Amino acid sequence: MPDDKESTILGDEITQSLVCPEVKESLLMDVLSRKKLWIVIFYAVIGTGWILGSDLLLFHLFGDIQTTFLGSTLKGLLFVALMSLLLYFLLYRLEYSEKRAQQAEIASELQFFTLPDFFGAIPVIVYVLEGTPVDRRAIWVSHNIEKILHYSVKDALTDGWWERHLHPDDREQSVIQAEDILRKGGGTHEYRFRHADGSYIFVKDELHQLAASSGTRFIGVWTDISQRYQLEQNAIQYAGQLEQAMFQTVDAVAKLTELRDPYTSGHEKRVGEISAAIAAEMGFDERYQEGLHIAGLLHDIGKIGVPSEILVKPARLSAGEYALVKEHTEFGYQVLRNVDFPWPVADIARQHHERIDGSGYPLGLKGDQITMEARIVAIADVVESMASHRPYRPGLGIDVALAEIESNIGKLYDIDAASACLRLFRDKGYPLT
Repeated sequence: MPDDKESTILGDEITQSLVCPEVKESLLMDVLSRKKLWIVIFYAVIGTGWILGSDLLLFHLFGDIQTTFLGSTLKGLLFVALMSLLLYFLLYRLEYSEKRAQQAEIASELQFFTLPDFFGAIPVIVYVLEGTPVDRRAIWVSHNIEKILHYSVKDALTDGWWERHLHPDDREQSVIQAEDILRKGGGTHEYRFRHADGSYIFVKDELHQLAASSGTRFIGVWTDISQRYQLEQNAIQYAGQLEQAMFQTVDAVAKLTELRDPYTSGHEKRVGEISAAIAAEMGFDERYQEGLHIAGLLHDIGKIGVPSEILVKPARLSAGEYALVKEHTEFGYQVLRNVDFPWPVADIARQHHERIDGSGYPLGLKGDQITMEARIVAIADVVESMASHRPYRPGLGIDVALAEIESNIGKLYDIDAASACLRLFRDKGYPLT
């Protein structure tokens, strides 16, 4: 095991290798280039000295030109042979040094990864893969896997171990995501992974590609996010409970409104249902449909400001009484405007008696001045009111109500919403219950 000084050195080396491997490679090549330069200089100096010195020595010994030439030729051949052997030896040593440097680089990486004091102090599992995005294998994993997941390092390095311990519902998708992340050179994905005790934890898996001399390598980090996931699920559950409570409260308020007008019992509920169904027929999402359902339940809440004797009067209303009834749209707006709904419920309550041509009340709005939600609720309100019984008349039936919508499409009622309503009842048999 390396001591503290050695660990520091290894830490510096691995930092260079992981953070900026091209810098480390550049430094290595610079050192090797300098070695090659010294070999060339050494060869030039020795060769020059040999040629000049040996020729002078032969001429001094023999003094004969012919003998000196023969000796010089033999000496030159011997020199070439000796220097060739020397050059071969030096190049062999250089190649050997390069291989040792590469091996030392790899060893330093893996040696750093085996520092138990470092990885034992962090709550994550680090691992190294080698190969391709599709054909890869784990070559190293930090020992704290034994503490976190209670698996041995030997088990974790077994072929196919990771895939086998994925949650069955996550396995196929997680494998595809991992391959895609590795092709891109890095990324993150989340999945469920089986603990040694048989339970499943939620894991955040972050992968990055390394430029290693021995081939393509990837370093990965596992983080247990089970606690975070549980908090998120609790938040979702709590939000669902709040939303359910909101629906129940709205329904209770709608029923209180109906108590003052028993002849229209169920009107708000049916308007909410019809409005949501029309929105679905128009292609709006479920969240939008929920808003219209709520708005339908509350669209007539302003009737709490209208005297009950007017609401239940069995005869036609006088002009003054009708004017008072019309005030329910403004009353409803005032009641709802300070309630922080995620939908324009207050505006819908105010505008559900407005008409496309501006003949409606209370503001005489035209066309797009009326919210689409209010245009939908307006149609649902007319259909339900005409088809159902009222204190001053019996129910006219769904056919009469649809004829009213059809005859005034584009004039009083929005074309798209009215068309969806007609399809809903006539073509798809939507029941008015």
